[in-house]
Amino acid sequence: MRKFLVVFAAFFLIGLVSCSDSDSGTEVEEKPYDPTKPVQLTGFIPETGGMASQVIIKGANFGTNADSLKVYFNKKRAKVIRTIGDLAYVLTPKLPGDTCDISVVVGKDSLVYDNKFYYQTLVQVYTIAGTPEDKQSLDGTLADARFWKPYYLAVDKEKNIFVGEYERTARMMSEEKNLVTTLYKGTSGHILSGCTDGNGEVVYFPMDRAPYYLEFDPEQQWTPRRINPTIRQGDEIDFEGKYSFTMSELDGMLYSITKKGELVKIDPKTRVVSLVKKDILKEYLQGVIQVYLCFHPTEKHMLYFVNPSSMDPNDGPIPGTDRIYRMDMNTLEYEVYAGSGIKGHLDGNKDEAEFSNPCQICFDADGNLYVGDTDNYCVRRISPEGIVSTIAGIPGTSGYLDGDPEVALFNRFWGMKIDIDGTLYIADYYNYCVRKLTIQ
Repeated sequence: MRKFLVVFAAFFLIGLVSCSDSDSGTEVEEKPYDPTKPVQLTGFIPETGGMASQVIIKGANFGTNADSLKVYFNKKRAKVIRTIGDLAYVLTPKLPGDTCDISVVVGKDSLVYDNKFYYQTLVQVYTIAGTPEDKQSLDGTLADARFWKPYYLAVDKEKNIFVGEYERTARMMSEEKNLVTTLYKGTSGHILSGCTDGNGEVVYFPMDRAPYYLEFDPEQQWTPRRINPTIRQGDEIDFEGKYSFTMSELDGMLYSITKKGELVKIDPKTRVVSLVKKDILKEYLQGVIQVYLCFHPTEKHMLYFVNPSSMDPNDGPIPGTDRIYRMDMNTLEYEVYAGSGIKGHLDGNKDEAEFSNPCQICFDADGNLYVGDTDNYCVRRISPEGIVSTIAGIPGTSGYLDGDPEVALFNRFWGMKIDIDGTLYIADYYNYCVRKLTIQ
């Protein structure tokens, strides 16, 4: 009923203005902005909604120029459709935050409504290609293509999805072209968590148990190249033990943290690897560490990383951290960012949250950090305010099911990346498919 009233009010507002503009005989008093009078806020409807929801804001002295009226949901600007002085019709922006202050700016006046708007995030899980019923590596259309243990992935600016399979195979998917093709078949090592360059064009994949990494350049028709970098003289680096790449927009370097806790940077032009810092997470270095990392989208000097578990070469897993860390690249000091260190599942404040073998992490453009919580079989999100929530998957329940986040099921995925529009792509390892989460 409330939604009907909002839609009716929106059409009524537009209809009044249209009738007045067309000289149909309906008189509507449009009130231009008067800088000598204050702007007043009285209320808005509805109090909840999602992306592009129709919201009527009420008050006084909004003016009649939609371009001059600025409305924000938290820090995100809403689209103003029409304003007639005391009423304005706006559309909510995408993902402004769960709880929003609505602020109005007209001229030199800036005011905030007393009550809050509650944003409802819409998440849907889809399978792009592959199926648990057919476990093989097969090219073709999205409907016909099959995957054998899709391990990690990367996404370029054209939304091409690059998938590294466990058996040393790299594939490229295009939803636009409805096609999956094989780019590379190797004989040693494993293709792990890749990234793109600063332009979102060239794709890099680290190789575990191999001294090289892979490069795919669109200007070279995606022809795979094995890059054997040179270790800077004087540095001792175990470059075969690398699980993840990320690129810094500040210096254009590839960064990785090796199994021995060495933060290294790679110059993609000179192909020289140099040591930046050693003994990262040294309290877990009785075995080897497995680190995934990414940079913050706006605080570009802040590097975030996670160590899902430590491995003893002889005895297997030893207790991991189940935490996310962050490092200031200016000082090379790091601290715990999220996670209590207790293995489990608990949402809430980031300091008290519990994770179970979190692997892949990535940021959207607004600073939300997404965490692939592998042994909880779900996707978690940490808001810029530090609140951890589960956005898809049922904690502790594995399976295969698309749909709403409350019913969607995953089966121990490792690879997860996000594109420029905020869509998450997941290499669902034990479901032998590639899936995506649309978040609005």
